[in-house]
Amino acid sequence: MTSMERVVAALQGTVADRRACAMTLSLYGAKLTGCPLTEYYCDPHSYLKGQIAVAEQCSSDILFTPFALALEARAFGSELVSLQKSPPTVRKPFIRNPDDIGKIRVPERGSDKGLLYLQASARLLVEHFNGTVPVCGVLTSPLDLPAIIMGMESWLEILLFDRERALTVISLMSEYFVAMANSLFENGINFLALPMMFTNPQLVFQKTIEELIIPALAKMFAQLKGPIVFHHGSNPLVGYLPLYRTLPNVAGFVLDQRDDFTVARKEIGENVLLLGNLEGPTLGKISPGLAMEKTRTILDNRKYDRHFIFATSSADVAWDTPLETIRGIGELVRQYGAGHE
Repeated sequence: MTSMERVVAALQGTVADRRACAMTLSLYGAKLTGCPLTEYYCDPHSYLKGQIAVAEQCSSDILFTPFALALEARAFGSELVSLQKSPPTVRKPFIRNPDDIGKIRVPERGSDKGLLYLQASARLLVEHFNGTVPVCGVLTSPLDLPAIIMGMESWLEILLFDRERALTVISLMSEYFVAMANSLFENGINFLALPMMFTNPQLVFQKTIEELIIPALAKMFAQLKGPIVFHHGSNPLVGYLPLYRTLPNVAGFVLDQRDDFTVARKEIGENVLLLGNLEGPTLGKISPGLAMEKTRTILDNRKYDRHFIFATSSADVAWDTPLETIRGIGELVRQYGAGHE
């Protein structure tokens, strides 16, 4: 089976030759090709070369567009800083005072260099792998993007205590997000992953989620031209999954490393795709043996679950992760069945 066939089988709950594996190795492609990150995160051809190396060396059945959310913040006016072993990050938000939200303007995805890079990277990946490997687009959640445009404290203040201004900001984010997401779908991505922080009751009042955030997301998601994978955004999802289950176009959920798959299944049912939950950013801090042990525990837990893809959780697999660890995880996943024993 091809990677595409394997992933579709997990989505549909049908028999596959083996368990699908999806490690988030957007950043790691630069390490495999020796590409400076200042080039990797601006040149889509360099990004493609990195992901070809990932496909050849790392046994991941899903490839990702650049996991570089700060590029979207820059398109809105935030200042970035480049790092040696991580994607660029926001150094200075565009605005810091909630009273300045009137300065926010929706960027033009057809001219902003960062947005053009994200779209071109998606197109090149799709063209190169030609339907054999699924390509997952990555964008900032439209409810999280304001936090990297105006700072987390300012956005929380508006979101929790100023409904009128919150709706103004959400309207701007919706205009940008729907257009950008659909552009990625038009460039051929198979689904879209959205790390979601400001949809979680650990950060936001549940009343705000139910009355403001969920209706806004439902309206946005219904306009998309493809499926969404709802990513935990570094917060546990178990306990809150029923809040998001009925959102339009949501095909699956990536769980946090702290989440319990068994409990998640009870909350969301047997036929929804679940992914995770080996934490990627800390893989370089543990031994290959411990990584194999954690992987084996997850695979044993989901042994009979047809709607499951083994995946790394949180953000990118860290730059310093030994290739031995990544290859070992891939080999271990290949040794397991596909949820139909």
